[in-house]
Amino acid sequence: MARNDLRAAATSGMEPIHSADAEPQTPLRRQLDGAVPQARATPLDALAIARRRFHQGLRLDMRGIAAELGVSRVTLHRWVGTREQLLTEVLWVSTDRALDRTEREVAVHGCHGSRTAEILSRWARDVVDHPGVRYLQEEETDLFFRLLTHNASEFQRRVLERIRQLLADDIEHGRVTVELSAEELAYVTVRIVESFIHTPSITGDAPDADGNARVLHAVLR
Repeated sequence: MARNDLRAAATSGMEPIHSADAEPQTPLRRQLDGAVPQARATPLDALAIARRRFHQGLRLDMRGIAAELGVSRVTLHRWVGTREQLLTEVLWVSTDRALDRTEREVAVHGCHGSRTAEILSRWARDVVDHPGVRYLQEEETDLFFRLLTHNASEFQRRVLERIRQLLADDIEHGRVTVELSAEELAYVTVRIVESFIHTPSITGDAPDADGNARVLHAVLR
């Protein structure tokens, strides 16, 4: 895959992430935010390769990614941080892009009731069948669960904010009238989704996208 194609694949659908409480930025995060000029091989190329491996259901092997880029492992780690930091970016970019796509579909075709409930219901059905998610649930269960669900995780912070924005729009347009703030509802909503689609990591049971949809539509009214 050409360098320009790798960069396009890595950044499609992305918005800058800024927070006073966020971790120190890696060169990858700075380039995602547009602060670093592109070189021959860049942190975005590393992200694109990592995303491709994730979508294929393969392990994110730092040695293999460095070799494909033609850089040393030291350079790769300087660009993207630890393997966990790179995996967090892969998970977030994939999630953010998928939510963008689903949000556009729901806006075009419409739905009854909460758009947030409909967006997350459709997204969850894609997640449970995703090769990369299945690999992490089966082979790196503890790491996957920690990166996605712990309150201190960067992924958790970002997904909570994204869902808060969706819920704020629902509340503003009268699609959700529950007497809770968007922040409170976002926390509850994320926990509902996690409990239904990440059950292999939590209880060992199979995920239940249909149950997730029923509960979300029942709660977000």
